[in-house]
Amino acid sequence: MAEGPINYGSLLTQLDFSPLQRGLQLRRDNRVQEAEAARQRSVQQLAQRQFEMKAADQQGYLEAVQAYRTNPTPEALRDLGIRFPEHQKELQDAGDSYTASQKNDLIGAGFSALGALSNSKPDLAVKTLQDRVTALKNSGIDTSHTQAAIDMIKNGDVQGATSYLGYAMSGLVGADHAANVMTTLGIGKKAENDERRLDQTDRRIDNSERATNAAIARGDAASARAERAADRADRKAAGGGKSSGGGGNYEYRVVNGALQRRRKP
Repeated sequence: MAEGPINYGSLLTQLDFSPLQRGLQLRRDNRVQEAEAARQRSVQQLAQRQFEMKAADQQGYLEAVQAYRTNPTPEALRDLGIRFPEHQKELQDAGDSYTASQKNDLIGAGFSALGALSNSKPDLAVKTLQDRVTALKNSGIDTSHTQAAIDMIKNGDVQGATSYLGYAMSGLVGADHAANVMTTLGIGKKAENDERRLDQTDRRIDNSERATNAAIARGDAASARAERAADRADRKAAGGGKSSGGGGNYEYRVVNGALQRRRKP
């Protein structure tokens, strides 16, 4: 008997495709898991980079604050505000916890104390701040920060108190405004004048040494003695300038017709 045509549709219904379907589903699941793992790695790497950047920013901020404390000039305070705006905002947010009246009192007392310190009147600065401490305590306000500045002054750390008060004022009025007031009060000018004076003294000492060497080279003993006397006078006037290191720390001698200076052993 002749065979009829093959019914392929009937054959397909008899096949079991479940293993193939499970394999396809497993592949899709693996792809989803790989994508999720890649996403998590990306999130972790981003978090690590953010942490490292924040740590570097914090380290840079601490170094800048230390530099400002070592040399509390208006320029250094302004630089803090420009380089680290987030820290400056946190400081100003803390200052906003005071009422307008309290803030005005603190601003007046802080800048008055800075002016007193700039004019070498630490006792007046202490009294000004102490009056604020009393008023703040009566209002139930924490006075630990103001007391810290008072303690610095009493312990002779005028530079530390100046930097501390300047930084505190930047939280109340902004770094740029605080720096402008500090400039008006003359803060930072004394250090600049001292540096300029030392540079001028160093130049005079260098010129005197060259003149002495020239006199010795000419064999002019009288001129050499006069130049040495001028050299000693300059060193005494310098009071131990940065380059001379203090006249008492060096000794002088003539070697091969030239005056040489070396630190005493």
